[in-house]
Formats: sequence, C-alpha cells, structure tokens
Amino acid sequence: MTNIEFSVPVTRALAEYASTKDLSGLPDEVSELARRALVDTVGVAIAARGESAVQILRGTLGIELPHGNATILVDGTRTNAMTAALLNGTAGHALDYDDVTDLIYGHPSVVLWPALLAAAEDVRATGRELLEAYVVGFEVQCAIASGMDVREHYGRGWHSTATIGVLGAAAGVARLLRLDVDATQRTLGLVASMASGSRQNFGTMTKPLHPGLAARDAVFAANLAANGFTADPDQLESPLGYFPMYSDHHHVRGVLEALEGPWALTQHGLNVKKYPCCYCTHRTADAVLDLAKSEGVRAAEVRGVHLTLEPGGFDPLIHHRPTTALQGKFSAEYVIAAALLDGKVGPTSFTDDAVRRAEAQELIRLVEFEEAAIPPVGLEDWEQAYAVVRLETDRGTLTRRVDVPHGDTRSPLNRDDLETKFRDCVEFSGTGWDAGALLAELWTFDERKPFTGFPALHPVGD
Repeated sequence: MTNIEFSVPVTRALAEYASTKDLSGLPDEVSELARRALVDTVGVAIAARGESAVQILRGTLGIELPHGNATILVDGTRTNAMTAALLNGTAGHALDYDDVTDLIYGHPSVVLWPALLAAAEDVRATGRELLEAYVVGFEVQCAIASGMDVREHYGRGWHSTATIGVLGAAAGVARLLRLDVDATQRTLGLVASMASGSRQNFGTMTKPLHPGLAARDAVFAANLAANGFTADPDQLESPLGYFPMYSDHHHVRGVLEALEGPWALTQHGLNVKKYPCCYCTHRTADAVLDLAKSEGVRAAEVRGVHLTLEPGGFDPLIHHRPTTALQGKFSAEYVIAAALLDGKVGPTSFTDDAVRRAEAQELIRLVEFEEAAIPPVGLEDWEQAYAVVRLETDRGTLTRRVDVPHGDTRSPLNRDDLETKFRDCVEFSGTGWDAGALLAELWTFDERKPFTGFPALHPVGD
C-alpha cells in the first residue's frame, strides 16, 4: 500500500453507507437470504443451551442479570442489549454450527444477528429496519474483507469472524439506532479498537466467546457514539488504524468498490453448515460419508487414511490428537473417525466421551495428511478449496474428492433441509419449545411493526 491510500475516506464512506443507504428497493432474494440466516443462527444458538461455555458464561454474569428488553435465545429470559448480545453471540458459535462466508474467511451471521436482535428489541425498531440492518452489516463485513488480504490476516492468528464481524455489526446497530453519518463514523472508529480474537484459542471455550464479545462491543460502541463519545473519524484508513494494523497487504479502495458493487449476499452468499464443526472439515466429512454410503465402508475394515487439502486448508485444523469435544471440532482426523464410526457427523459426535472413545482414537492415529496445490485425483483446477480422502481397506483403496460441500452457496440447503436442521437444534436443546411455531415467527414476523422478539421463545419452564 502507498501513502496516497491514507487519503481514501474509507471510514466516512462506510458510515455514509450504513446511515443513508436506501434499501426500500431491496430485492426479494436478498431479504430471503437474510431471513434464512436468521433461522439458522437462532437455531444453532438455541441448540447450544447445554454447552459448558454457555453455562459458565451465564453463571459468571450472575443470577440476576441487568433488566432490559432483549431476549436470551437459550432460555427466553430478557436482559439488556449488551448482555443479550454477549450471551447469544457466544451460544451461536458454541457448537461451530453457524454459517460461513468464504470472502471473510469466517462466520458473518453469528456476530450480526445477536447484536442486531438485541438492539432492535431495545429500541423497538421495526421488523423491516431489522432486516435492513442485517443487510447493511453483511455488506460492511464484505467491504472490509475486500480491502485487505484476509488469508494473510487469518494466517497471522486473527479470528476474522470477530475482527471483521465487529465492524459490520457495529454499522448495523448504528443504523438501527438511527445514528447520523458523524455518529456512525465515531461508532466505527470506536469499535476498531475493540476488534480482537486469537486463533490460538480454537478448540477452547474462548473461540465462541470471540463473536459474543464482538456482538456486545458492536452494541456498546454504537451506544457510546450515540451519547457523544469520540473516536478518530478516519480510524480505519489512517497509518496507525485498522487496515495497517491487521494486514500488510491491503487495498482500501477495494472497500469503496465493494460498496458500489452487487449485493454481497447474492454475490458472496452464505454457506450453511451441515455439520457442527469447522467448515474446513466439511468437504472431508462429505467425502467419507459418501464412501461409507456408496461403498459400504465400515470403520473396522479401515487400515489407513490419507487426506489431501488445498494449501492453507489445515490452517484452522490445529488439533491432530484431540481429546475434548471442542478440539474435535478443529480436527480433520476426528471428523473422519466420527463419520466412519457414527455414519453421520452431528451434535452427539462432539462430546468429550465421543472424542475419547478408544475406537475413535485408534482411527485418528491412522490418518496421514498433506496439502497440495494440485489435487491427487481429478481435474487440476479447483475453486476455493477441495478435499481428497483415500481409505485403505481390506477390499483395497477407495478414493473420493469433494470440491463443493452440501450447504455451500453453490450447493445450498433447500428450505426443507434448513428447517430440518432447525428442528433438530431445538430438540437437541431440551427447551421443549415448539419448533414449528418458532419457525413460523422467524419466517413471517411483521416488517411494519416494532420488533419485540419471538413469542415462541417463552422463558424455559413457563
């Protein structure tokens, strides 16, 4: 980057977009994608009700939470917007079951929806304003990602879900609070100093805390700015600001170009997860499950496993000998073992006991892996990523390659599949809530009326 780019008014441009962008003509396709993201995010947050990370966080915050209008998704009680955003963002990522966008190399909705739902309930924004705020937040996330080398940023150890997500969420909350351009600019300057999250904590409870903190900070920053708190108006593009701090190779003009381009939701899309583990394992899981189904492979007959991923494919998969459920979510070796042993990869595959079972640990030790720019089978070309699984069995060698996992924006889940996942999540939570009633509210909440939450999310036990 050259010094001349310091004069590109990125912070101001993002603030103007968030505050003044006319979304009255929002295409139906974009609105539908936003609602799909809402359904999925609420579902996976509810499913995490019993997760230790959620329980410990809830207990640490105290028996009596601050009073407020914002719903806690795991139990239906209410608190203030910042606390709800913290809890819901953490719950939404606790199972690692939430959506992904390749451009940001992270999870967009798990920061956006917890912050926006809490803020909307707090200020009684309309349902339409809530949907528009999600679109604005997603656009800002993608614009930020377009101005930097996200893979370099991620490779340094930053968790882009939080470091990029917090800016988009703050922009969306600022819009819900109806802040003017100057106040929105201060919001972005403030929240840039809150952007954080270290990938070394992948496989621990701290990873899902990252989006929880980001969602909370987005609400916090916007409210501070609304009350006159100051920040550098040119924070993002300045020499000591966000872009120079978080990426050596950045091109801030890319932010402006992205804001002027097609809708990010249709251009970049959302990958909805079929499995509650790191998205970089999903191609591998698809390959193993397909071999098990089509070839009738049983775990007991596997004598060796070789996995090949694209360069950088193992970056998030840092646990090669996992011993806990959280580590298992970031272990290609364990995902292979679970797929072979369970015939599926679901929430019950990721308990400490499941990861530690002797037969799983035995399979884990059989897995060898490598990265290669050219896949060992099939076409040399690939887009975004690929996985090639080779199983050595008593019957010989069996190989499967997957480039596009089911649920990817190029092979999306249909509405029935999405609703099945949602119902499974609600059942897994043990809340006893009516999944059908909640689905109806999520799909059809009135855009004209003030948003006050979802009645089907009544306090657990009522």
